[in-house]
Amino acid sequence: MTFFLGIDGGGTKTEAVLYKTPGSVECGRGTGGAGNIAMNAPVLLRESLRSAVAGAFLVAGIEASTRIEAVCGAVAGYSLEESRTVFEAILRDEVNANRYSLVPDYEAAYWGATEGEPGIIVIAGTGALSFGRNAEGETQRFDGLGYLLGDRGSGFNLGLYGLRHALECLQLGKSDALAERILTHIGATLPAEALRWLYGEFQPAKVADIAPIVGEFAQAGDPIARNMVAEMARRLRHSVRQIKYGLRLPPECPIYPMGGLWNLGLFLREEFESPHWRGTPEHPFETEGLHGGRFVLATPKHDAATGAALLAQINV
Repeated sequence: MTFFLGIDGGGTKTEAVLYKTPGSVECGRGTGGAGNIAMNAPVLLRESLRSAVAGAFLVAGIEASTRIEAVCGAVAGYSLEESRTVFEAILRDEVNANRYSLVPDYEAAYWGATEGEPGIIVIAGTGALSFGRNAEGETQRFDGLGYLLGDRGSGFNLGLYGLRHALECLQLGKSDALAERILTHIGATLPAEALRWLYGEFQPAKVADIAPIVGEFAQAGDPIARNMVAEMARRLRHSVRQIKYGLRLPPECPIYPMGGLWNLGLFLREEFESPHWRGTPEHPFETEGLHGGRFVLATPKHDAATGAALLAQINV
């Protein structure tokens, strides 16, 4: 029996999946703490990895020291070479394997969603990124540039729209249900309190935590919230359109939604698939349709950790 291990190291958790062959069957899964290799200290990365791997091996009923055939680590923060070097050393210390490989987290997410078939993944969580692959094996990534330069259509992006709306209401002495809900969430009754909440201990994730509030109001029919969510859908469509054209993918190619923003409700999905363009929250207007035609969302086949396990097998 041969074992392959996939690791998905993300911003809030690390997940390990153990597969065995023949049959390519999942036999163990474990979780650990944060795994972004560019944002976390080596000691924390080691602890997160060790916890996730130990959990997967425990479920599989094998010793943590068992030598496996291959491990693939799919990690956020992959673009920083120094961070990759440090994490690979940790991976070699913690996992006894014949072969080791590291890939960006979005690449494993793609393989998990598609099992390697042509298509596009649209990751919309705290950040946002799209990645695709065609039948010739060519790949293309779009966005994933961080909250200052990109991440268009992300939870941070939507949360920031909501926060701006709430602050404008405060400054103008106005109020509506959406603004009140957001201000209650951040514990602010004055503009200065809202600014202190934002800048005092700035974290993109806490701005992204406002996104579900906007999504809830959009789903209930609030016109301001619907304009905001429609704008996120437009930005995500733009990312997908660049990849479709760049890779010469057919109109019917599958598009796989991944990340927490897609859990906001049906409205985001409907606007992404077949939108009614409403302009921006600042300049609303409505027309039928949108450039690029209708997009159809497909259900991802597996998660990113499973995608990493598949890559561990392929890379052998």
